[in-house]
Amino acid sequence: MSLELTLQVDASPLERARADLVVAPLFAGERPLRGSASRADWRLCGTLSALVAGGRLAGRSGEAALVASFGGLRAPLLLVLGAGPRAAFDLGAYRALVGDAVRRTLALRVRHLALPFPGEAPDSEPPERLAAALLAGAAQAVGAATPPLELSFKLLVAREELARTAELLRRARPGPIPDQVALRLPTRATGASSEAAGRDFAPRGTQLIK
Repeated sequence: MSLELTLQVDASPLERARADLVVAPLFAGERPLRGSASRADWRLCGTLSALVAGGRLAGRSGEAALVASFGGLRAPLLLVLGAGPRAAFDLGAYRALVGDAVRRTLALRVRHLALPFPGEAPDSEPPERLAAALLAGAAQAVGAATPPLELSFKLLVAREELARTAELLRRARPGPIPDQVALRLPTRATGASSEAAGRDFAPRGTQLIK
């Protein structure tokens, strides 16, 4: 059984990302909302703030809400994931959140996911470790999925960070990757986005899908 995880980098803002679903972490106790959640909330005319005010969202770790964008975002769906207190959001929590995002995306039978990078990642961690944690969390979640599938995971970055982020992904060492998972990473970053094309990158323990 083979599973394919394709990573792309894109300079689109969250509200203009071409994807089936975009992800925004929500931290506990942050009022008003900050980061990706705040940006999505503004585009959705306060929908997330209303869910928080009504007690339906609190930002607790493991919490999730699926919101239809109704044109407020280019993607039709927004997945809000509770991230717990920001002060306790470390590299392990970041990896777990990425894995949770992928698992929930696949459970919805969605194949095109977008997430701001580094977004709400721990500020104290170097980009290399963040990229490795993201790859590991995503690959482990894809590896646990059945039946065989493909997932396109788009990282939303600032335009000036396209080439640097693509290089971070190529150089990342995420640790053991499930044998059945093939990673396809961007080989270059030009224009508004960088699609996974040309040379494939296969960390130890993966196989390439031709």
